[in-house]
Amino acid sequence: MPQLGASEYRIQALDQSGKPIQRYITSTSIFAARDRAKSFAKTYGWKRLEVKKKKTFSYRVMRGTTAIDGVQSAYSRQEVATALEKLGFKVQSIRRYYDIRFSAAPEEIVTFIGTSAKLLEQKLPYNEILHIMAGNVRDKNLKSALKGIIKDLKDGVDSREAFQRQGKVMGHDTALMLGIASKSGDMKSIFESVARFVERQADFKKGLLSSMILPAVTVLALIGALAFYILYLLPKMVDLLTPVSGSMPPLTTFTLEVSEMLKDNFWFLVLGIAAAMGAFYAWLLSANGRVAFDRFIIRVPYLGRILRNTSVELFCRVLGIMYTTGENIDAIQHASEASRNRFLEKQIKLVAIPTMLKYGTEFWKSLEMTRFFPEMVVSRFRTAAETGSVKSTSTQLADYYEMENRYAMKNLVNVIEVGVSLVIMVSMVFLTLLSSETATIKIEPKRDQQQQQMTVEPDTVIYITNED
Repeated sequence: MPQLGASEYRIQALDQSGKPIQRYITSTSIFAARDRAKSFAKTYGWKRLEVKKKKTFSYRVMRGTTAIDGVQSAYSRQEVATALEKLGFKVQSIRRYYDIRFSAAPEEIVTFIGTSAKLLEQKLPYNEILHIMAGNVRDKNLKSALKGIIKDLKDGVDSREAFQRQGKVMGHDTALMLGIASKSGDMKSIFESVARFVERQADFKKGLLSSMILPAVTVLALIGALAFYILYLLPKMVDLLTPVSGSMPPLTTFTLEVSEMLKDNFWFLVLGIAAAMGAFYAWLLSANGRVAFDRFIIRVPYLGRILRNTSVELFCRVLGIMYTTGENIDAIQHASEASRNRFLEKQIKLVAIPTMLKYGTEFWKSLEMTRFFPEMVVSRFRTAAETGSVKSTSTQLADYYEMENRYAMKNLVNVIEVGVSLVIMVSMVFLTLLSSETATIKIEPKRDQQQQQMTVEPDTVIYITNED
């Protein structure tokens, strides 16, 4: 099954006999597509390899005096022009079409899904519900997405595909689950579960962001204050005192040396930090880098446990929603993609699912082999496999970890506040010691000034005589 967000690529080459070859693949990036193409070329001996991405073009054509606008996917403008001319259209313009859309607000998505579930409970047809919601939602991106779904359904597009086309707005996981719900016989319960899933994701992001904003601002302000004092204020004070002072105290001397070093290498430090951050970000964007980072982050004390439990919660939540469709392997795969942990996703796709398909390994045993899930999760799924209650067990585990993470997030905020207070205290102690040490610098006039002698004019003696 193609990955969410993957694009289609065309591979063109010549085989060993010189005949042209054409293959089509799906990949998440042009680099991954080129790697696959090179692998095929090395295996089969292809030459003159060329990889092109399927793009979207907007066009305007004329049929008689009527102008018609549309959108078409192809590998080049010429392909679109040729296809339109064969249909008897007169091509006016063909331009590259960029589908620039922004995600809708999570609150709006939750409101849309929750209201839809209540309307489904009242036995309203789903097409009518879509029309009602498209006319009443406030978010422009979500309104446009709903209108796009309505249009696709009118054109005969499969409901699952129609929702997945709006993945940029609703989120790929949410769109996928809504598409599956629209084809199931229990839309109401699935919609309610999806609404809770979206709400939980939004709450986690909001809680994590709010817990980090104040410490980040405080630390940045503290760094700015220290930099101003060390790089500007302290050197100015020392320059004024140098002509009339003796030796500098040790802490002041050390701070001045650090200040001079920072001033002399300021741009090198800035460029070095920027290069390091850029390299780290590029590594994080790569597939292997993200997997390695997600594998490391769950081992960080306390924070790693929260992130791992959150991934387990999302995995179980999505699994509980999708398990009723009967496509259990697809449900497990999509649950791993929704977990927001690429290490877990890799372990599910490369370890758990292959062992289930190839060796018939039980579900709970394959989860244990991923080396990600806590023992309680594995034990609960072992019991669920015996009783046939995987769906309900998944939901119960998701609810349990949701409750645990709420308390853990509150404790994390308290720990961060204590840590920031400790950093502030250490910084204030350092500044106090440095200021008090600077105030104790002894004023010692220079020796040549001390030895200057005052020139005293001799007394003038006036003699008064009587000439009379």
